[in-house]
Amino acid sequence: MILDKPEDIFYFTGFWGEGILVILETLSKLIVPKLEYTRALRVSKDCDVISSERGKTLTDSLSKQLNENNVVFYSNNNHYIIKELGRKVNKRNLVVDYKPVEKLREIKDAQEIDKIRKASNIIDKLFEVATKEIKVNRSEEEIQATLVYEAMKMGAKFPFYQFTSNPLIIASGPQASFPHAETSRRIIKDDEFIVLDITLSYGHYVSDATRTFGIGRISKKMKTIYDIVKAAQENGIRRISETDDFALVDAACRDTIQEAGLGEYFIHSTGHGIGLEVHESPWIRPKIASHIRENMTITIEPGIYLENKFGVRIEDSLCIVKRKNGKSGQDFDALNLHSFDKELIIL
Repeated sequence: MILDKPEDIFYFTGFWGEGILVILETLSKLIVPKLEYTRALRVSKDCDVISSERGKTLTDSLSKQLNENNVVFYSNNNHYIIKELGRKVNKRNLVVDYKPVEKLREIKDAQEIDKIRKASNIIDKLFEVATKEIKVNRSEEEIQATLVYEAMKMGAKFPFYQFTSNPLIIASGPQASFPHAETSRRIIKDDEFIVLDITLSYGHYVSDATRTFGIGRISKKMKTIYDIVKAAQENGIRRISETDDFALVDAACRDTIQEAGLGEYFIHSTGHGIGLEVHESPWIRPKIASHIRENMTITIEPGIYLENKFGVRIEDSLCIVKRKNGKSGQDFDALNLHSFDKELIIL
């Protein structure tokens, strides 16, 4: 198996950086550029480290580890590496497939869960900080700066996420109607919602949680929508103990919002796996075969978004645990890794 995705290399070796990991029958070899060699030698485990130049020299170093009779699983979609492998390995023996590692990473061991729990605890503390920092006439970016500082003091880092440029989302007023809002210089005003979505990592493992706060006077409509989202999340979490199918967990959230006549305003999936990536398998959305298994770590995060008005999202990171004496199809419970209150807090 050949891996070049940093998360996958870290999963097997403890090294996070540029390189290619070759997993052979009896040993593993980590090929890295010269600038990474000393660090890789220091932090990696269970592999031999090979120094190489970048570019073609790196793939030449890879080719030396193989012969045309090797059956090779390549777990990414870097077309250059695929092309180079095709020259070295009989093409019938080259399988390009990311699923083997994806499936391995779905199930967390005790150390991985402990890191995600620690990241979750830090997020809860940041929510507490936010209740003191969110004030009228302060900007979203000001609050963000304080939270980033406090998080890093507690040992957290902010994972790279391809589709957003900020490490956490603070979205106030109409900004909150965008699920992936860009934290901005917008000044917080009276009588609005503020969606605070914090994603951070501890020891490279991610936790992800969202709370929606009110400030000033919250209208009856806003409070009603908040309560619908809260009920949807509760129903989704409860459904985990009644099924082994994540699509039915998604349906439990979605049906709650649909029955309130607001289904068109829930515009994203119910949740996703967390681990070395912010978004990873399993996926909690409609019409997808995704089965619940012990020691998966996931989010449940329904939301309602009224364009140019406001939005509400409530999200927790959860760990799937085995239920004692569970019946067939009812073998699991969801352990919530967060303790911060989900009742509407008006600041």
